[in-house]
Amino acid sequence: MIKIPDSVLKFSDNVDLFKAWGDYFNHYRAVNFGAKKDYDTNVSFEEKTTKLNKAIQAEVNKICGFASESVLTDKVWVTNPMYQWAGFAVVSALIDMVIPDVVMDAYGQFSEVRNIGWGDSAVFDIKSSDLFTVTKNGNSRRHVTAQRQFQGQTALIPVNRSITVQTDLYRILCGKENMAEYAMKIALSIDVEIAKDIYAALSNSYGSLTANFKEAAFTQTAFQKLRNRVAAANGGARTYVYGTDVALSLILPQSDYLKLQLGETYNSIGYLPVYLNTSLIALPQKIDWESSDYDFSIADDELFFVASNSQPIVKVVLEGDTITVQDGQFGNANLTMDTTLHKRWIVGIATNAKYGVMKIS
Repeated sequence: MIKIPDSVLKFSDNVDLFKAWGDYFNHYRAVNFGAKKDYDTNVSFEEKTTKLNKAIQAEVNKICGFASESVLTDKVWVTNPMYQWAGFAVVSALIDMVIPDVVMDAYGQFSEVRNIGWGDSAVFDIKSSDLFTVTKNGNSRRHVTAQRQFQGQTALIPVNRSITVQTDLYRILCGKENMAEYAMKIALSIDVEIAKDIYAALSNSYGSLTANFKEAAFTQTAFQKLRNRVAAANGGARTYVYGTDVALSLILPQSDYLKLQLGETYNSIGYLPVYLNTSLIALPQKIDWESSDYDFSIADDELFFVASNSQPIVKVVLEGDTITVQDGQFGNANLTMDTTLHKRWIVGIATNAKYGVMKIS
């Protein structure tokens, strides 16, 4: 189950809302994305949507001070600026709850998520992973070249990202604006952007890697050497290889005989789950929503070699809460209103681990 933040457990008297949201979110991901998540199977997704919207509405009523015994109906209340702000403020709180879980589900094997306060920066201590050099020494020499245990630091400072959505007064009055759906769509949109940032951090590091930790083309020998080097440089740890399913599908034995023997496994999964005693793990592909024709945001021609015991390579830093800012109350000529959600994060490489990148030409 998705973890409810400590701040919610300590100060909120509506923990049931967050539990309902966590179950709703897990249900959606399990059904639509095949995620292995626990959720209540006794209630349909449609029923959960209705119940979650009611729970969100109850929280909004509490925040804006709506009194059920008032002479004003709930339809009149929705035109109150405070009412609209409260709705998206609740959505923002729900989003903050699930983002770390979503990131760790897909990239937790080599990523770390850190939440920091407003105005803070995340500083990571980078200890040297190299061993000391052992030198042959003469009988009459006191010492050889002195070596220090170096430690560096890397600071990551989050950058603001924004999503602007538009709500229609008439649809709100008709009860057609689904806040649970808004929360889901915004959370998934942020997830896609963070996934793109994680991939970009790894891919863009190719140029800065030394020659022994990158390969420009796939061959069986190059694969084995890069795997062995990453393992040896990280204390002999088991090494895993990550890439999209398309990239992994190109990793095949040289022998035609072996290819025939592995055909059923290859066809059922789409790639070999193990190649030369190395586990291959598929990264979920994402769409670049800024593209004109649904381009992929993760390249299908790269593999990432990561040791199992290494310090997380990629750091994802989230700053503060998601903040909601609204334009004038239904100030547009067509009685719509723009609401912008601001979320600050940064993704970067900060690690002492050795990893490798292989291009597949």
